[in-house]
Amino acid sequence: MWHRICSVSSMMDMAISLLALIAGGVSIELFAAARAPLGYQDETGFHLGAEPRDRGDDFPAGNPS
Repeated sequence: MWHRICSVSSMMDMAISLLALIAGGVSIELFAAARAPLGYQDETGFHLGAEPRDRGDDFPAGNPS
């Protein structure tokens, strides 16, 4: 009888320890994603900030009326 109680207790300890490790990993992953630098990557490497755009193509030139 005593052996059965110990094994259930040790299985519960292992399950709680495994859940704690998973929760810690998820929280570290969320923290790293929130603190990641914002930027973009192209063939020359990673750059911080917004990707530059050609402003000439955004708006048509001239009077629309």
